[in-house]
Amino acid sequence: MLTAFPKGLFAHIQGIRFALAHRRYLLLAAIPFVLTLVLYAVGFGLFASRGDALLALLWSPDAAATGGISVALYWLYTHVVKYLLYLLAFVIMYFLFMVTANILASPLYDHIVGRLVRESRGGVPGPAGSSFWRVMLEEVKKAVFVAALPVLLMFVPVIGQFLSPAVAAWLLAFDFMDFAFCRDEPVFSSRLRAMARRPLLLLGFGAPLLLPIVNIFLFPFAILGATLLYLDVSGQTPRQPTAK
Repeated sequence: MLTAFPKGLFAHIQGIRFALAHRRYLLLAAIPFVLTLVLYAVGFGLFASRGDALLALLWSPDAAATGGISVALYWLYTHVVKYLLYLLAFVIMYFLFMVTANILASPLYDHIVGRLVRESRGGVPGPAGSSFWRVMLEEVKKAVFVAALPVLLMFVPVIGQFLSPAVAAWLLAFDFMDFAFCRDEPVFSSRLRAMARRPLLLLGFGAPLLLPIVNIFLFPFAILGATLLYLDVSGQTPRQPTAK
């Protein structure tokens, strides 16, 4: 049990090593990397240019107010609350971008996972992958669940601020591992219950994906690490494909 968290962490290193040893997977993994960078750049640009306007919709304090309470509230807003709101918006946006990137990259992820699982099992054909649009639709439905719960928890006083990052990490790890898991178990609720029995494993895999900058570089390899981790914990000892 205590080794589950570091095992989840180490899966990222395994994914990186695997990609570097198998160039065809490295090229495929580079596509989501570029996609994520573009999303981040566009999102941060919009946030930087429109952040003050969005906050003004919540409250526009009167800088000319002279009353004691008004002056105190204005100082508190401009020096504390404003930056906390920026931080909250930044965290939510960061997480939602990762979920969005997974939706857009889901057909490619499905192809990568199907190929890796097949080769790891010695070329034995597994369940056929779904069509392009069906994969996208399934990922959208899953993303609603993955994105909504952590964001809602952010607004629960005190305890929500502690639970939200942990739940976000767990669900993000589940999202990556689910591409392989769904090939063996088609029922979403069954997959969710099975993964819920491995909370530390998923937290170990998901936590680094929430770290700014770090997650950008881990993202291209996360699908490989998650697939290898799934094959390991499900008792399907993966055979290493021939390096090319």
